[in-house]
Amino acid sequence: MRIISGKYKGRRLISPHGKVRPTLDMVKGSLFSILQGRGLIDGARCLDIFCGTGGLGIEALSRGAESCTFADVDTSNAKANTDMLGISCRFIRADYRKAVKLLSAERKTFDLIFCDPPYGADFWRDIALRVCDGGILDKNGVIIVEHSSKNDLINAPENCIIERRVFGETALDIITRGDDESDICGSV
Repeated sequence: MRIISGKYKGRRLISPHGKVRPTLDMVKGSLFSILQGRGLIDGARCLDIFCGTGGLGIEALSRGAESCTFADVDTSNAKANTDMLGISCRFIRADYRKAVKLLSAERKTFDLIFCDPPYGADFWRDIALRVCDGGILDKNGVIIVEHSSKNDLINAPENCIIERRVFGETALDIITRGDDESDICGSV
């Protein structure tokens, strides 16, 4: 696990506190090429739910995101990596439901929300709904949900799948709030 580009390029990430399933470099590289190509990273406020090692949030920070909040039932791996890099971030040690509820109560909004739940769990269906219903996605924000390519598209009236990318067993669904058609300004 390494940081692909930006300020911390080439730095290795560690997982000292338990087993995690990090996003593959090829998948991460493709995702961030898409996001950077659309100008979505520079100055972005990010949320990394199911953060694990913090790889997605740290990659965003390395490439110019303004801030990142890391949420997971165990944030110790992400904390170890941000401490190693000297990055100051917020950590929410809670499951995704409680994290979204807390951030919603605080009226926090994010430009980019990374969700990489365990592939064996069915969280990927619920997460986009909770994020949109919780009001934590900025009006022009984007949610990226990583899940098994065997799963169906996320279908919900409040969401619009802008793009799906498949990398073997991994799928990335890139979603905008899509409250109405005027919010959907093309594809990512």
